[in-house]
Amino acid sequence: MNKKNKLKILLLAFNLQSDVAPLGLSYLKAYAEKYHKDVIIEIKEFSMGQRLGYETNKNTELQALSYIKLTKPDLVAFSCYIWSADIAMNFARAIKQISKQTKVCLGGVEISKDTINENIDFAIAGEGEIAFKELIDHLKNERPIEKVHNIIARNEEHQLIHGQKTELKNLDELPFPYTIIENKEFTVVRIETARGCTFNCKFCHYAKPTLRYFSLDYLKTNLSYLFDNFQFKYLTFLDANFNSNKERMFEILDIVQQNVTKHQRKISIHIELRPELIDEDTIKRFKEYSFKIDTELGLQSTNKQVLQAVGRPTNIKRVEQALKLLNEHHIKYKIDLMYGLPKDNFYKFLQSCRFIIKYATKQKQVVAHHYMQLNNTELQKNKELVRFTPNNSSMIIKTESQDAYDLYLTKLFLDQLNQELICFK
Repeated sequence: MNKKNKLKILLLAFNLQSDVAPLGLSYLKAYAEKYHKDVIIEIKEFSMGQRLGYETNKNTELQALSYIKLTKPDLVAFSCYIWSADIAMNFARAIKQISKQTKVCLGGVEISKDTINENIDFAIAGEGEIAFKELIDHLKNERPIEKVHNIIARNEEHQLIHGQKTELKNLDELPFPYTIIENKEFTVVRIETARGCTFNCKFCHYAKPTLRYFSLDYLKTNLSYLFDNFQFKYLTFLDANFNSNKERMFEILDIVQQNVTKHQRKISIHIELRPELIDEDTIKRFKEYSFKIDTELGLQSTNKQVLQAVGRPTNIKRVEQALKLLNEHHIKYKIDLMYGLPKDNFYKFLQSCRFIIKYATKQKQVVAHHYMQLNNTELQKNKELVRFTPNNSSMIIKTESQDAYDLYLTKLFLDQLNQELICFK
């Protein structure tokens, strides 16, 4: 890098929605700026909408490339999620075509040892804040690449190296990301109150990191900042199984209520709950808040063999009781199924649909998702599960008990079932 000029880094985001704040990249920037005040770090978002039109997509990507050509950053870094992994790989190649000197770094849940190629200089696998800060150390010639945690890269001898794994032990060390976000007009804001999960479902990323919590003091201070400065309508808590620690959940919701009362705001919050942990006390306390609470409940299947295969122990009787409570007290919820899981078949899935129809009486449809096998999850090791694209997260097209035709028939059945339910509910 040119020592005479400040290091310029562009954190790039391709989003499906334009009204959601760039939380992950803001964490990276805020944490890195604690240690590198002399580095210019910019976040730039480009919205793809629903990616319905080919020309629209190309215009978005041309716009982003033009911005890179004009600003000439030393490093372009962006995250790879399910919806952006293919774009990221292609975009990295395009960057090198227009600006060979620009370094490219990819991070996110899609990253593996196969990510590094002639167009991608660095990949960060795992939690990003410490790694990104240390990568800047390296770019400033203050740290060898081998000493950058969570990094995948090639050293001076072109050997592939893997940095030692790490994660932030004290989450309160992270600056609150919304303090560096200039646009205050987002409709939706999302926050973490924890990282990690008490459960260990084999299809999920949540339990990969160690379970850690932001302190209640940190959350109280920063939720106040959020309400003081942002005019959002929807607040989403990103925690997996928000009710796994019930008393802590209510302490956080009490903080939200204090701010809602102070600002006389009308908002809705969205939380993900483990359904069998819902009890009468939970419902009673939900009803005491002035804001709306939308709950999402992950069920996936009611079949014991399927649940065992995915490492998700579920007390179905408790789920039934939870749905009864939610129905009686008119708490808004969505409960999800998943088809295409290992050990599943059409008839087992049909049993799960019957359960939803019988007990989730406030839900107008059976919500079910085609199982997407994610990179870096336990089920990726299952050789009997075949997905649409071998290297990126994508839908399963074959299992030990179903093939693509079976899964397509399940989808057709689900569509027809929901059409019928519209007439009856």
